[in-house]
Amino acid sequence: MDEQTLNRRQILGGVAAAGAAGLLGAGAVASRDAQAADAPDVGPSQAPTITDVKGKVAYITGGSSGIGLGIARVFHEAGMKVVIGYLDEQHIGEALKHFPDKDPRVHTIKHDVMDRDSWERVADEIEKKFGGLQVLVNNAGVGLQAPASTGTYKDWEWGLGVNLWGPIYGVHTYVPRMLAAKQGAQIVTTTSTSGILPGSGAGIYTVSKIAAVGLMEELRLELRNTNIGTSAFIPGLTATNIGQSESYRPATLKNDGPAAVAPGAQPRRPGPGGAGGAGTGGPGGPPRPRPAAPTSGGPAAVRPMDPLVAARFVLNGILNNDLYIVAEPEYRAGVEARSNALLESMNPFKPLPPELYGPGIYRSPIYQQEIAHRKATQNRELAGT
Repeated sequence: MDEQTLNRRQILGGVAAAGAAGLLGAGAVASRDAQAADAPDVGPSQAPTITDVKGKVAYITGGSSGIGLGIARVFHEAGMKVVIGYLDEQHIGEALKHFPDKDPRVHTIKHDVMDRDSWERVADEIEKKFGGLQVLVNNAGVGLQAPASTGTYKDWEWGLGVNLWGPIYGVHTYVPRMLAAKQGAQIVTTTSTSGILPGSGAGIYTVSKIAAVGLMEELRLELRNTNIGTSAFIPGLTATNIGQSESYRPATLKNDGPAAVAPGAQPRRPGPGGAGGAGTGGPGGPPRPRPAAPTSGGPAAVRPMDPLVAARFVLNGILNNDLYIVAEPEYRAGVEARSNALLESMNPFKPLPPELYGPGIYRSPIYQQEIAHRKATQNRELAGT
């Protein structure tokens, strides 16, 4: 079954289910069939913009350790030219040990993603070295543990500066360049499970990641008819060193007093860190022991996930132009609960007139398109996972 047929069936099924549940209101149920007949055909999702990565150029911010390094290694393994953004000299030194010495397909750039003016210089350097960029991975992130209720302005400036403004700067720099190049391109932003399911206890981190997911959704809507594909990578418990983020906080954004704690909360012990709280219940959450390798399920079932395994999900997501690249599906129940809480809150107090239920209620075609796309491509084989 093709994606366009799946799209239409999904919409018709959604309208019917809503009517059966009484969500449309008594006045709207009578016109349900007419609405279904008029359901908009949103068409297929944006086709993959890159179907073969060999020889393509990728820039990975925060690429000298953790998930970023995993992505750089997997991309290089697939035949790509990789540019690794880094801040820490020791990290990049260790990272380069994973690549052949003086490999012509590897280039490093020291880059603070919060420095808005540096982005154009970085882009120019990459073009001079390798030519145009086909894949941008906004991966740099910090796992600050400050709550939203008591975090300082400096906490907010740092957390949003790296986790949200960094990707925004990357998008602002590269969308015009990618459009002008007229080649298949992809923008990936590493978000977090916290970006789709709050509850880690790290409020500012959560806000930044929710916003980052929204950024990629909006880009999918705006760029779906261009040569640029867009993906939100949503990792969960991954073995990284994001728990050491505080050691990289700029001096100008360091707090004068002790770290903020949410009202009534018990101080949390830092875990080993990770995207979305690798090795923890979230950044600063209670440590969770790393389980032994499972007898079934393969590497993808190990928590914290190995960055190389996570990176293989990213590569596969690019080749399929997935809007959401979700490496750990165990949080589905929580995401369903959050979504259902919102849906239940939309139950009308009084029946709504049928004329309100026009095509505009969907607002964007990207969600129905992505549902159909994932249903049509759900049988995949990811080597190394």
